[in-house]
Amino acid sequence: MSTNLVAAVINNNLKEAKKFIETGVNVNQTDSSGNSLLLVSSANGQSEMVKLLLDAGADIHAVDSNMKATALHASAYLRHPEVMKILIEYGINIDAQGPYNGYTALHDAVWQDNIEGVRLLVNAGARLDIKGKNGDTPLDIAKKSGCKEIVTMLSG
Repeated sequence: MSTNLVAAVINNNLKEAKKFIETGVNVNQTDSSGNSLLLVSSANGQSEMVKLLLDAGADIHAVDSNMKATALHASAYLRHPEVMKILIEYGINIDAQGPYNGYTALHDAVWQDNIEGVRLLVNAGARLDIKGKNGDTPLDIAKKSGCKEIVTMLSG
């Protein structure tokens, strides 16, 4: 039965996912890649599924199996500001750093020119001074990429 919840999440089938969750299926199980269902739905931009999983007790601190990034990193990198907003509302650590590159979700949003995501993180109080393992702050990345709008947001 638990693999059916995985399929429901991957297919963004809220109705089926709700059925499985109501039967007590573990919402913190992982997909075939070892990623939590919350991470999968965050990376896919499935905002309603993200809410459903969080309301059912999904671990907001789970990290992906590859880069050990949070759901906020994934949604920032993949440009899903609605998911980012939900994760922030539910209390995710907005300044969590990935163990390999030291990037925060703000670094990832800047890296991907995710202007809406950058604005959301800045307004939520994300720290601007955190340096990745390469020594770059989000502002450094913005300057290197030439995104003037993000440079302005992070400078002022």
